[in-house]
Amino acid sequence: MNRSMLNRLMIGAALAATGFLAACEQPYSEPTPVEAPAPVEAPAAEDAAAPAVAEAPAAPEAATPVEALPPDQRSSEETVQPESDTLFY
Repeated sequence: MNRSMLNRLMIGAALAATGFLAACEQPYSEPTPVEAPAPVEAPAAEDAAAPAVAEAPAAPEAATPVEALPPDQRSSEETVQPESDTLFY
C-alpha cells in the first residue's frame, strides 16, 4: 500500500465519523401530546327518557305446521350402503 491510499482512507474515515457525529447532535424528541377532547356528558336518564307508550306486542302469526318426513322404507342393510360406488378417503 502506498502512502496516498492510506491518507485517502484516513480522510474518508474521518469524514464518515464527522458525519456520524453531526447526525447525533439533534436527538429525537417526542412530539407534544395532543389532549383528548372533553367527553360530552349525556343527559340524565330521567331527562333523556322519552314518554313511553305501552304498545301491545304483535300477535304471532299462525305458523304453518311442519310436515314430518316420510318414514324410511329401506332395510337397515340398505341404509349403510352408499348411494354411489365412489370411495371417499
